[in-house]
Amino acid sequence: MIAIMERSGVKIPEKCLATANHILVAQKIWNNRIEGVSSVHFELWEPASTQKLTDYNDEEFQKSMYLLGKSDLSLIVPYTNNQGHQFTNSIQEILFHVVNHSTYHRGQVIIQLKDAGIEVASTDYIFSKRKQL
Repeated sequence: MIAIMERSGVKIPEKCLATANHILVAQKIWNNRIEGVSSVHFELWEPASTQKLTDYNDEEFQKSMYLLGKSDLSLIVPYTNNQGHQFTNSIQEILFHVVNHSTYHRGQVIIQLKDAGIEVASTDYIFSKRKQL
Protein backbone atom coordinates (compact mmCIF):
# COMPACT_ATOMS: atom_id res chain seq x y z
CA MET A 1 0.00 0.00 0.00
CA ILE A 2 2.81 2.40 0.91
CA ALA A 3 4.76 1.39 -2.19
CA ILE A 4 1.72 2.18 -4.34
CA MET A 5 1.67 5.67 -2.85
CA GLU A 6 5.39 6.15 -3.43
CA ARG A 7 5.23 4.98 -7.05
CA SER A 8 2.14 6.97 -7.94
CA GLY A 9 3.99 10.15 -8.84
CA VAL A 10 1.05 12.26 -7.67
CA LYS A 11 0.24 14.12 -4.46
CA ILE A 12 -1.35 11.67 -2.05
CA PRO A 13 -4.48 13.06 -0.36
CA GLU A 14 -4.03 13.99 3.31
CA LYS A 15 -6.94 11.73 4.32
CA CYS A 16 -5.18 8.78 2.70
CA LEU A 17 -1.90 9.52 4.53
CA ALA A 18 -3.81 9.95 7.80
CA THR A 19 -5.65 6.64 7.39
CA ALA A 20 -2.44 4.78 6.54
CA ASN A 21 -0.73 6.33 9.55
CA HIS A 22 -3.70 5.36 11.75
CA ILE A 23 -3.16 1.70 10.87
CA LEU A 24 0.48 1.79 11.95
CA VAL A 25 -0.02 3.92 15.07
CA ALA A 26 -2.71 1.49 16.24
CA GLN A 27 -0.33 -1.43 15.65
CA LYS A 28 2.33 0.40 17.69
CA ILE A 29 -0.12 0.99 20.55
CA TRP A 30 -1.14 -2.69 20.62
CA ASN A 31 2.48 -3.88 20.41
CA ASN A 32 3.31 -1.62 23.35
CA ARG A 33 0.38 -3.00 25.32
CA ILE A 34 1.54 -6.57 24.69
CA GLU A 35 5.04 -5.63 25.87
CA GLY A 36 3.63 -3.89 28.93
CA VAL A 37 5.09 -0.56 27.77
CA SER A 38 3.12 2.53 28.61
CA SER A 39 2.16 4.33 25.43
CA VAL A 40 2.57 8.04 25.31
CA HIS A 41 -0.29 9.80 23.58
CA PHE A 42 -0.18 9.10 19.86
CA GLU A 43 -2.11 11.15 17.34
CA LEU A 44 -4.26 8.46 15.72
CA TRP A 45 -5.33 10.41 12.63
CA GLU A 46 -2.32 12.56 11.75
CA PRO A 47 -1.13 12.50 8.12
CA ALA A 48 2.40 11.13 7.71
CA SER A 49 4.86 11.15 4.84
CA THR A 50 5.36 7.93 2.92
CA GLN A 51 8.90 7.76 4.37
CA LYS A 52 7.52 7.96 7.91
CA LEU A 53 4.93 5.30 7.02
CA THR A 54 7.69 3.05 5.67
CA ASP A 55 9.76 3.53 8.82
CA TYR A 56 6.76 2.83 11.11
CA ASN A 57 5.81 -0.21 9.06
CA ASP A 58 9.32 -1.68 9.25
CA GLU A 59 9.62 -1.02 12.99
CA GLU A 60 6.23 -2.41 13.92
CA PHE A 61 6.53 -5.44 11.64
CA GLN A 62 9.81 -6.36 13.33
CA LYS A 63 8.33 -5.79 16.78
CA SER A 64 5.24 -7.87 15.92
CA MET A 65 7.39 -10.73 14.65
CA TYR A 66 9.51 -10.58 17.81
CA LEU A 67 6.40 -10.66 20.00
CA LEU A 68 4.95 -13.58 18.05
CA GLY A 69 8.17 -15.54 18.50
CA LYS A 70 8.48 -15.03 22.23
CA SER A 71 4.91 -14.87 23.46
CA ASP A 72 2.40 -17.40 24.68
CA LEU A 73 -0.61 -16.34 22.60
CA SER A 74 -3.00 -17.29 25.42
CA LEU A 75 -1.30 -14.86 27.82
CA ILE A 76 -3.75 -12.28 29.16
CA VAL A 77 -2.64 -8.66 28.77
CA PRO A 78 -4.05 -5.92 31.00
CA TYR A 79 -4.16 -2.46 29.42
CA THR A 80 -5.78 0.94 29.64
CA ASN A 81 -7.47 2.32 26.53
CA ASN A 82 -7.30 5.91 25.29
CA GLN A 83 -10.33 6.85 27.41
CA GLY A 84 -8.68 5.57 30.60
CA HIS A 85 -10.76 2.37 30.91
CA GLN A 86 -9.00 -0.84 31.92
CA PHE A 87 -9.45 -4.10 30.03
CA THR A 88 -7.79 -7.45 29.41
CA ASN A 89 -7.43 -9.55 26.28
CA SER A 90 -5.25 -12.46 25.26
CA ILE A 91 -2.36 -11.81 22.89
CA GLN A 92 -4.16 -14.00 20.34
CA GLU A 93 -7.25 -11.77 20.53
CA ILE A 94 -5.14 -8.64 20.25
CA LEU A 95 -3.23 -9.87 17.20
CA PHE A 96 -6.45 -10.99 15.53
CA HIS A 97 -7.86 -7.51 16.14
CA VAL A 98 -4.73 -5.80 14.77
CA VAL A 99 -4.93 -7.78 11.52
CA ASN A 100 -8.67 -7.12 11.11
CA HIS A 101 -8.26 -3.44 11.94
CA SER A 102 -5.46 -3.11 9.40
CA THR A 103 -7.47 -4.88 6.69
CA TYR A 104 -10.50 -2.66 7.27
CA HIS A 105 -8.53 0.58 7.02
CA ARG A 106 -6.31 -0.69 4.18
CA GLY A 107 -9.50 -1.04 2.15
CA GLN A 108 -10.31 2.58 2.92
CA VAL A 109 -6.85 3.69 1.79
CA ILE A 110 -7.22 1.78 -1.48
CA ILE A 111 -10.57 3.45 -2.16
CA GLN A 112 -9.07 6.85 -1.32
CA LEU A 113 -6.17 6.19 -3.73
CA LYS A 114 -8.56 5.13 -6.48
CA ASP A 115 -10.69 8.23 -5.87
CA ALA A 116 -7.52 10.29 -6.36
CA GLY A 117 -7.01 8.64 -9.76
CA ILE A 118 -4.16 6.38 -8.67
CA GLU A 119 -4.05 2.94 -10.26
CA VAL A 120 -4.04 0.31 -7.55
CA ALA A 121 -3.06 -3.31 -8.00
CA SER A 122 -4.17 -5.88 -5.44
CA THR A 123 -2.65 -5.42 -2.00
CA ASP A 124 -3.77 -8.84 -0.77
CA TYR A 125 -0.94 -10.44 1.19
CA ILE A 126 -1.21 -13.79 -0.55
CA PHE A 127 -0.62 -12.21 -3.97
CA SER A 128 2.81 -11.03 -2.85
CA LYS A 129 3.71 -14.47 -1.48
CA ARG A 130 2.24 -16.94 -3.94
CA LYS A 131 4.48 -18.94 -6.22
CA GLN A 132 3.32 -20.25 -9.55
CA LEU A 133 3.82 -23.95 -10.28
